[in-house]
Amino acid sequence: MTTTTAAPTGIMGRLKAETAEQHAIAEAKPLEAALVAGSIDHDQYKQYLGQRWLIHRELEAATDRVLGEDHRLSHLGLPGLYQTANIEADLGYLGVETSTIEPLKGAQNLVGTIQQAPSPAVLMGIYYVFEGSKNGARFIARALGKAWGKTDGEGMKYLDPHGEAQRGLWMKFREDMNAIDWSSEEQDTMVKAAQDTFDAISALDDEIHVA
Repeated sequence: MTTTTAAPTGIMGRLKAETAEQHAIAEAKPLEAALVAGSIDHDQYKQYLGQRWLIHRELEAATDRVLGEDHRLSHLGLPGLYQTANIEADLGYLGVETSTIEPLKGAQNLVGTIQQAPSPAVLMGIYYVFEGSKNGARFIARALGKAWGKTDGEGMKYLDPHGEAQRGLWMKFREDMNAIDWSSEEQDTMVKAAQDTFDAISALDDEIHVA
């Protein structure tokens, strides 16, 4: 008797299944390992946050624009999930002036993709990667807090922006994304954008790790 694996259902099922390879590669990067272990040094952490700030600032500005153009996205609650202000708070706590942040190649490439995104589907493919990363980032915040002897969460708002509400917010995001009637072309576009985003983050992590 043979068994078959059911095809993933909904756009979120497709995104998870069809980015699994790129996701695994990104998670295996030395910088990610250092974050999980709490062994990243402060300078690298500042650079990590700075590059994420450049990306999120552009992504959220672009998302604001498409929210006014594609009303299907209005139920996703995206502004309540934004991260730019959290990163700015972390950078301020760490004494980093945003005016001094220079983009590395990986961030520059991703920012360029966001600026040239031809459709909401591209942006939501990128957004999927960063929104999903919040689930594991909570554990990174705990690891860093323990390693650095911090219990107040200062400097780690980006890693743990929602606290105990994170799982519920992620489940709602999944449900709301699946409820949107994405066309087959939009789904394909979204998956490709998410795959490319994982690749861009992998390249950026390598730049930061050796910087």
